[in-house]
Amino acid sequence: MRIHMWSADEAGSGFYRAVLPGMSLQWLGHAVSGGMRLPHDWAALDVVVGCRVAKPEPTMMWQRLKELGKRLVLDLDDDYFHLDPANQAAVRTWDKAMLRRLVDNMQLADVVTCCSEPLAEVLRDYASDVRVVPNGLPAQYLGTPRDYEAAGRPLSVGWAGTSSTVAELPEAVRALNRIATYPRPGGVQARLVGISPEHAMALGLRGRRIGALGWVERHEHYMQAVGEWDIWVAPYRDIRFNQAKYPTKFLESSILGIPLIASDIEPYRRVIRHGENGFLVRYEHEWGRLLKQLADDPELRQRIGMTARGEASGSILQAINVQWQAALTAPATERAAA
Repeated sequence: MRIHMWSADEAGSGFYRAVLPGMSLQWLGHAVSGGMRLPHDWAALDVVVGCRVAKPEPTMMWQRLKELGKRLVLDLDDDYFHLDPANQAAVRTWDKAMLRRLVDNMQLADVVTCCSEPLAEVLRDYASDVRVVPNGLPAQYLGTPRDYEAAGRPLSVGWAGTSSTVAELPEAVRALNRIATYPRPGGVQARLVGISPEHAMALGLRGRRIGALGWVERHEHYMQAVGEWDIWVAPYRDIRFNQAKYPTKFLESSILGIPLIASDIEPYRRVIRHGENGFLVRYEHEWGRLLKQLADDPELRQRIGMTARGEASGSILQAINVQWQAALTAPATERAAA
């Protein structure tokens, strides 16, 4: 079967919802292409997976593809119907006309895929056949060795995000500043990936042991950067937009064996069992307490990290690609029954 993964961008969303699924479908014997443009011989395609198809020109092409009998799968990984008002750029982009086109394109699609069940619940108000296909990573990351002792070297505490998700970071700023001055042998470093040093300083993150790497374009370089951390923090506000997200930070941290401290919100409370495979935070002061607890106890870091890693086998692409294949190939009656 000839498939094209029509991505909306080349950032993290496009990587998880187009690049990696396309690669995993090739392992099942399908001919897969991908990118932000359709191939020159698009008329020969059997299936087009369109990520966030809502702009005017892609919408016209989406309609033409439908008229030619192509199987259409529209994929979403965020809840654009409940945007965070603080993200003014997204609110301006996803205006009423954009959302109207998105709904029309969802209804035109043979099936709608998304990354989480809470998001699927939202999308079922607009489309009759919505299937959840979670994010995944290649199995190779399960074998990355870890040094849980961190003896004689600085302990690394990390946060990863983007300029559009940085609104989540302030909840943990105080704890990151304090842990970066914690007097353990070798000291502690706080490392931020996805925002600039200037942006970090504007948020109140200061000190010679706090560093910001900025945007990392290639995903393999991103995984290498975060893979050097000993502890991962993932603060989130309890807003409807965040509740529909996939717990990608848990996916990444668990497959690397890094203990994660995350806000006690959906979707993280769905996957984290507090004190067993990670930690959940309800109140701001708990960030500092849990960071200190993990900094002081290498055996705890190892137990939490290895427990999470042991459960990550279900999140590898080799296990998820069959879900993508089913969404792309199942006949209408089977999809409706599912």
